[in-house]
Amino acid sequence: MKDFMTRLDKHQSAFMYTTGSLKVHGGIWVGYEKEGFRGNQYLLEEGEYHDWRVWGGSNPELRSVRVIQADLSEPLMVMFEQPEEEQGAGEQEENTFEVTEAIPDVELFGYKSNTRSIQVYSGAWVAYSHVDFSGSQYILEKGFYSNSADWGSPDTRICSVQPIQLAPTDGNRTRKEILLYSEPDYKGDCLIFSYKQDAETENFQTKSCRVVGGSWVVYENKDYSGVMYVLSEGGYTSLASMGCTSSTFIRSVKAVPMTFSVPSISLFGLEGLEGREISTDSELLSMVGEGFNDHILSVRVNSGWWVLCEFSNYRGRQFLLEPIEITNWPKFSSLQTVGSMYPVKQKRQFFHIKNVDSGHFMSIQGGVEEMKSGRVVVLPEAEPMSDIWFYQDGFIKNKMSSVMSLQVIGTIEQGAKLVLWNDTRQRPQTWVAQMRGPITSITFPGMVMDVKGTARNTNVYFILGLSK
Repeated sequence: MKDFMTRLDKHQSAFMYTTGSLKVHGGIWVGYEKEGFRGNQYLLEEGEYHDWRVWGGSNPELRSVRVIQADLSEPLMVMFEQPEEEQGAGEQEENTFEVTEAIPDVELFGYKSNTRSIQVYSGAWVAYSHVDFSGSQYILEKGFYSNSADWGSPDTRICSVQPIQLAPTDGNRTRKEILLYSEPDYKGDCLIFSYKQDAETENFQTKSCRVVGGSWVVYENKDYSGVMYVLSEGGYTSLASMGCTSSTFIRSVKAVPMTFSVPSISLFGLEGLEGREISTDSELLSMVGEGFNDHILSVRVNSGWWVLCEFSNYRGRQFLLEPIEITNWPKFSSLQTVGSMYPVKQKRQFFHIKNVDSGHFMSIQGGVEEMKSGRVVVLPEAEPMSDIWFYQDGFIKNKMSSVMSLQVIGTIEQGAKLVLWNDTRQRPQTWVAQMRGPITSITFPGMVMDVKGTARNTNVYFILGLSK
């Protein structure tokens, strides 16, 4: 609503002389002091605001509002520092600050408070004119802000920033649910399934749905069979937006299992995984459009989960495949072609790495902010955040340093030491893992991560061991 405090004509129904209080029933909103989304900004989350002081207003005026529609699961923003005016043009070195979490004072990270421009790659952010998330607010959504006027500030001063995050539910850090609605546009009755539930929808007729987290498969038959439709995170207002026909009746749903791997698939022109080979690790919107022959007779999924579609642009029948060798694709799918395909994206998930024998957790010792490497150990109890890891494009990284990953140093042999090392080395090393089981090296086939030492030794190095 660009302006709900100006009467355009006497028949206008939505009109207020002033906003005395407000209640946010759902979603995340931005309120603006002036019409047309201008002036002071206020982040409005679910709850009650009894007067203008509660929403942090500098005065009672609130004239326009809009809703934030963004994927909040993996926030990433880069801030570009304003160069010193006295420096010559040839002497200026651009200082950038990559942010993935709340920063109460940017100067503690060697970044000055004057910001020239901002690039928001993902998520939604709140920037503040003062430290500790105080002062004027500036709501930043995905896109490039070339100057302070773009984010609504009279000057370049930004002292603290934090991402907008969904509140955890039921004690979980991240919701992974699918919500099925009996009417289009998320109306009517609603069924909710969590990622641990493989469920049959019985007589419930789905007309729209929301995927809150992860990727899900919906099936036309019971027992997770028949025609399937793979749905990634987002909203689907109708059956057509889900790729279904108007007569589709969804009878069972299942979450796509989480995997820690670099996706890879190979398609072959002959049966038995022979003949012309097409290999890729990324999506292909159109086989023909990319210059490939879409006549496929066998398929090998090397790693990751893949969705193969009958036609280009991910249309037609879909097939969800885990690592598998299909020596006769036409017999398996009743299709002679593959029109398009894509890997199921696995968003960043934080986890612990636990050694089964000792029950201890992998951690790093010492601060890594000012180091080029970090010592990797296993401990029964670790310092906060030092034992929190995440998987990204084959790398295993620690939450304390997103620019470093687990790497083997020295000669690659049984017992080689594992450390946290900067990603800029010439041959970065990648890994594949399961929720339970060994962590295997992709770079050095046949090698797995293991522990050297006894359970009583708290300074235990992680090493590479030969896989059995």
